[in-house]
Amino acid sequence: MMISPATAADLDAIHEIESHSFKVAWPRETFEAELAREWARVDLIRDPHVIGFCNYWLIAPDHNRAGGEVHILSIATHPDRRRAGVGARLLAHALDGGRAIGATLATLEVRRSNRPAIAMYERAGFRTVHVRARYYQEDGEDALVMLAELRPLTRDPR
Repeated sequence: MMISPATAADLDAIHEIESHSFKVAWPRETFEAELAREWARVDLIRDPHVIGFCNYWLIAPDHNRAGGEVHILSIATHPDRRRAGVGARLLAHALDGGRAIGATLATLEVRRSNRPAIAMYERAGFRTVHVRARYYQEDGEDALVMLAELRPLTRDPR
């Protein structure tokens, strides 16, 4: 199973997984727009078909920040492949992408009721720093804002 950047040819598979994963799925056009944004990444895992994806932003360090940021917008796994480490691999890949540009923080929002995702994020070093009350418009559910501090990538001394 390899992680690779998504292309326009992957949009139908991404949208199908998105539709099976969230109460209100983002439209296909949203992912199409993400593919065109310089700072956005949509990466996926195939085995051999698309079984999961991660949409995230890499916000490079600038003179106003101590370091850059990785903002996770969405991680989703095909229903038949959940709880098999696919989401965790995609999350680790996104965090490594942030470290590669000098990011020192990772942020995300997650539904308060999404216990499996919260547990995955906590295992990756995220902690809840804020609650956004009634964040999700379709049902008024709260979002947890989670943050992880990133350590720089280390080079293999070999």
